[in-house]
Order: sequence, then C-alpha cells, then structure tokens
Amino acid sequence: MNRWEQKLRDIFQTEKKNSGEKTTQEMNVRFAELNMRDFFRHVVFPAYDDLKKEIEKYGRTVEVNVDDTGMNSASLTVYVSSGTKPHEQVEEFYFEIRGRAYQRGGFAFPQHADEEQPRIRKVEILLRNGTVDEYDIEDLTRENIIECFVAEYSKWINY
Repeated sequence: MNRWEQKLRDIFQTEKKNSGEKTTQEMNVRFAELNMRDFFRHVVFPAYDDLKKEIEKYGRTVEVNVDDTGMNSASLTVYVSSGTKPHEQVEEFYFEIRGRAYQRGGFAFPQHADEEQPRIRKVEILLRNGTVDEYDIEDLTRENIIECFVAEYSKWINY
C-alpha cells in the first residue's frame, strides 16, 4: 500500500470512529477549534508573511513560529545583528498572537458555564513585556494585525 493510500485509509477510519452521536458541547468545541484554525490560516499567517517580507528588506531576520497544532498561537520574532559580534543575531522584537475559546462565565466560574452555548473565540496579542490587547476573532483582520505590529514595533524601537 502506498503512503498516500495509507493516509487516506487513516482519514476514513478516523472519520468512522468519530461519526457517532456528538453532544452539543463536543460540537461547540469542534466548531471553535475549526474557527480558530481558519482564523490563523487565513488572517494571521498571511499578515505574518507580509510583515516578514517587508522587514527582511531592511536587513533584519524574521522567524515565524507556530504551535504544534497550528491553531492556538503563532509568534513573529525580529532579529538583528549583534553590535559586538556581527555574525550573531539577537532578538530585537517579539510579537505573538495566542487564541483561546471558552464559555461565557466558564472562564472565571466553570460551574456556571453553559456548555450548550457556542464558545467565545478570542485572541490575545502579546509582547515579551505582556499583553497588548484582546480581540474577538471576527473583529481582527489581516490589516489590523499588521497595524498593531507596526505600532508596537515603532514604540519598541523608539523607546
């Protein structure tokens, strides 16, 4: 059996195992995960790609790191040549977007969470020195991410 045939078989076997009745809570969790994954794939990663291309034009090195699942967090780190050791890169700026989905009331008071309700999907924008802001994923666009990055990077560089 070819590798691709094995992968295809695994997909259908997994689907078959997961095709049983799902609770509303399980469906809400799965929906939140899919929304978060789509948000990172279609909003965050393209914004990071644009930023990376532009920043590298100015002699910086940019590294994008993604969590293992590709849906909970992604960071963009800017490196610059060390002043004392030109062949060494030092971190100049760190920017991360971290997603999370939770039940209203369930974040602080899990006993009051209504598991039948859809999950709230938010992302936090983080720097090394803390959280910048929190956004609902429906309210954050590719352009918003780029503008936030540029504003925070400008503050950092001009500090």
